[in-house]
Amino acid sequence: MKERLVELDVLRGIAFVMVVVQHTIGGYSYSKDISYMDLALSRFIYTIAQPAVKIFLILMGMTLIYTYIDKFNWKSFYIKKIKFLIVPYVIFSILDMYLLKDWEKLRNIFGQIVTGNAAYHLWYMGMTIRIYIYFPIIIFIIGIIGKKSGIFKINFIVLYSAAYIFFIQNSNRVYNFLGRIIFGNPTELQQKFINISPLSWSIYFVIGVYIIFNYSKFKNMVLRYGKAITVLYTFFAAAVYCKNMNLFGDEFFVYDKLSYGIGIIHNILCMMFFYLISLHIVKKRILCGFFKFIARYSFPSYMFHVVILQYFANNIHQTGKLYSPFILLMLTAFITPCIFYIIGFIPFSRYITGVRKNSVFRGNKLHHNIKMNTRIAH
Repeated sequence: MKERLVELDVLRGIAFVMVVVQHTIGGYSYSKDISYMDLALSRFIYTIAQPAVKIFLILMGMTLIYTYIDKFNWKSFYIKKIKFLIVPYVIFSILDMYLLKDWEKLRNIFGQIVTGNAAYHLWYMGMTIRIYIYFPIIIFIIGIIGKKSGIFKINFIVLYSAAYIFFIQNSNRVYNFLGRIIFGNPTELQQKFINISPLSWSIYFVIGVYIIFNYSKFKNMVLRYGKAITVLYTFFAAAVYCKNMNLFGDEFFVYDKLSYGIGIIHNILCMMFFYLISLHIVKKRILCGFFKFIARYSFPSYMFHVVILQYFANNIHQTGKLYSPFILLMLTAFITPCIFYIIGFIPFSRYITGVRKNSVFRGNKLHHNIKMNTRIAH
């Protein structure tokens, strides 16, 4: 029975909060008629939260491999994902379209679902579902690479990273070409189906796989060089922030020429920085319990939080000041998981929410009735 990596639960909870930050404070930072002080501060917070999706993908690579590398049954895997991933995704896609009043999208429900277009944030689900579909092939390839020498693995990571950067620099042309080849004259949905390919995000999944194969070394390295990681992360985050604020005009020295590489390094350092924070949070019982609770319901909360956010935005007076999106952030990030905690007491709700076991509060501690492995809400 594998040890549960609680710090990854905490990191997942942090990543979900970062997603909500993007959709509240991040959106606010691009509003017109806000003061420069509010603009600068909100854009700074948004910059910190930007790598949220990349953190989720790194976590996916880590947890999937940790769970299945020793024992994988493709039939059981697909059945589980259909019941607890595909079915909830379809349900929430329809709910989002209906409750957000995107009536036109309901005319082509299948097209909206397969492209992750039911709501603006569900592109991530449309993309990650393909990773689950390809997973038997992925784990087969990983099994082969895992038997190679350390030098081979390092060379593979270096070459893959270089190939990835080259691909991502030309991805628009590649995807447009594929759209024309496959569909002739593709519609917007058909082109989006091509555009949300996992290839555009695969480097983070690969990094997650590499980390989990060397997890003890990675954990010790982060703890030992935490200060250096913090300094490096601050430097790269500052560079991204300056670009987001356009502080140096359109030509931002070397950033424009190395933007893809800088972006990847920034995202990885951000994950390492918040992983370091997660390791410290694990030692704080109440704070750890809070983020574990958020993480437990992060899957349905991710799919539904925009509906909750929209409800609060429509029913709470928005002042145009920075505290307004802060209020939306706190309400959405906390209340959305609470809703699914309550729903969890309804029989068979797991087939709707994808959360197989509900959390149970006992005294001052939060316990999870789950098996001791690293399944973390998908």
